[in-house]
Amino acid sequence: MTHDGPVNIGHLIALESTVDGLRSQNEATLAVLQDILSRLGPAPALNVQAPLHYTPSIPASTGWKKIPLKPSPPLDFDGEHSAGKAFLTSCQTYIRLRLEAFNDDLVKAVWAMSYMNTGCAGRWAVCEFETEALSMRKRFLLGFTGIDVLRAIPVVRWECSQ
Repeated sequence: MTHDGPVNIGHLIALESTVDGLRSQNEATLAVLQDILSRLGPAPALNVQAPLHYTPSIPASTGWKKIPLKPSPPLDFDGEHSAGKAFLTSCQTYIRLRLEAFNDDLVKAVWAMSYMNTGCAGRWAVCEFETEALSMRKRFLLGFTGIDVLRAIPVVRWECSQ
């Protein structure tokens, strides 16, 4: 069904005009992109592996609601060497997915140590916490009394009575 009436010729002229306008825009865009590429310089080699960079968090796309993730915490670690790498990987995964909960390395370490509550790992964690507490008491007493209790008294028992 072809109609060569004045209406169809008018549509044809309008379409040709639109196509010419789009072609001009396309050529102008191509010129701009080629100019940008020439300013950027040569492309890097594709066979070179880029170094991996740690991304602290995955930004939410504009207009998308960020859904808080609830990853599984690591299983308790008893110090068994064969389970060490899996425990470390589990801790790192959890921390990366919940980065907002971990302000600094101390918080990360103490959190991981909280899952070391059996076996030799549990004994090590208890020893570390007790050593830290003793060190804090000694620093307090040194600041408060001016006496270096680290040298004067090997073990200080500090009790608070009200």
